[in-house]
Amino acid sequence: MSASAARKAACGCGRLSATVRGEPMEVYACSCLDCQRYSGSSFTYCALYPENAVAIAGDSKTWRHLGDSGRWVESGFCPTCGVSVIFRMQAVPNVVGVSAGCFADPHFGKPTRLYWASRQHDWLSFPEDVERLATQPE
Repeated sequence: MSASAARKAACGCGRLSATVRGEPMEVYACSCLDCQRYSGSSFTYCALYPENAVAIAGDSKTWRHLGDSGRWVESGFCPTCGVSVIFRMQAVPNVVGVSAGCFADPHFGKPTRLYWASRQHDWLSFPEDVERLATQPE
């Protein structure tokens, strides 16, 4: 994808979307207990973009909570279907995270890191070139 090309992520009903320009700063997975509960799965799969590269459209509700790192995470989700499309993190100001699955693109980049690998499910395995971090950096 070129630096100026746009890519759109959307919730299940399509009422909340995030259009991003350029490549993500990072694509990662996280197996912390909060991400497991938040996603209803074994991990989250996310892409980080500079705030000025993201245009958000539609209504959203937010939920702010403390993550396993002790810092806040604020999720933006669709009030109709409940799917979380975007998030912001205290640890990374001026950055918007987008739930990578919301791009509905099977060719979207794989994660380069797995945060909280110490809490991943026993059956879960990632490719060998995905860096595994036991927790999350300070």
